[in-house]
Amino acid sequence: MTTQQTHDQDQRELEALRFSARAARAITTLEMQRKTITREYGERIKKIRALILILQQRESIGQLGIDGIDAVEISPELRKLIHNPIGDLT
Repeated sequence: MTTQQTHDQDQRELEALRFSARAARAITTLEMQRKTITREYGERIKKIRALILILQQRESIGQLGIDGIDAVEISPELRKLIHNPIGDLT
């Protein structure tokens, strides 16, 4: 094997190793993104469940029948979440 062939082989091997490292970083990025999204889903579920609990409590004391949904203060953010629970997730 000539010096040039050895050099070319080393270059191809180095290129393959770099590509492998890039692939490993891609997996790490995807795993981090998945964890972030999972946490965000959890937070959204928690907010919606809290609203459900409040509505159930108001209903149990008869307040929803009188005031309807106005018996509970719902922020614009929470209303948006109720109407589009998976919005703004990437």
